[in-house]
Amino acid sequence: MAGARGRAADRVHETEDGLQGDEIAVKYDEMQRHIRDHGWLQEKVDDVLGAGIRSGSVLELGCGPGYLGLEWMKQTESPGKLTGVDISEAMLRRARANAAGYGLAERCTYDCADVLTLPYQDDSFDHVFSSASLHEWADPVRALSELHRVLRPGGHYCVTDLRRDVDRVTFQFMKANIAADMRPGFRSSINSSYVRSEVEQLLRQSGLVAEVKEVLLGLVITGRKEAS
Repeated sequence: MAGARGRAADRVHETEDGLQGDEIAVKYDEMQRHIRDHGWLQEKVDDVLGAGIRSGSVLELGCGPGYLGLEWMKQTESPGKLTGVDISEAMLRRARANAAGYGLAERCTYDCADVLTLPYQDDSFDHVFSSASLHEWADPVRALSELHRVLRPGGHYCVTDLRRDVDRVTFQFMKANIAADMRPGFRSSINSSYVRSEVEQLLRQSGLVAEVKEVLLGLVITGRKEAS
């Protein structure tokens, strides 16, 4: 962990298995609901909207219990369709229940799949976004390439995640707003997240041209697939 703004420690890989099991899914759902209810999810929604993702058929990678996508749908300019992908069926059960609670179940589809081998044809979605799962991808270059493959020409993408060099004050604030039994997992997520220079290297390897921006809580990666 960095101090005020010191050098980040070496990255420690967390897992490519995601958060699995019903017990973890329930706790993670509670944490995400707490974040939403305090208005702290809005920044991520704004990142997605600011990337030009405002309507159409949209794919969310690593959707978890679904709150980001559902909050995004509430604020879109026109009715769209959301497909959420997660490696955990337990998370997807929470997402489907939450979509029903939002009254958006008919506009949402949730599929259990690995981001490294997305079960969709080329050019399937108008836009793609993801939050807080980049650090879990076993092969981020391949995952980014898959994201690009299923995106239609002219479509936008937005990938946000934690960053390992987050300052100590921000880290302590974030940790204080997480249930005690979830804090070890939060720390391991921070330790396995990337810094800006590492993400820029991943993008070069994948061939994607994107902007990488540091924000208080993490990184925001935005780009657009060139029109054919």
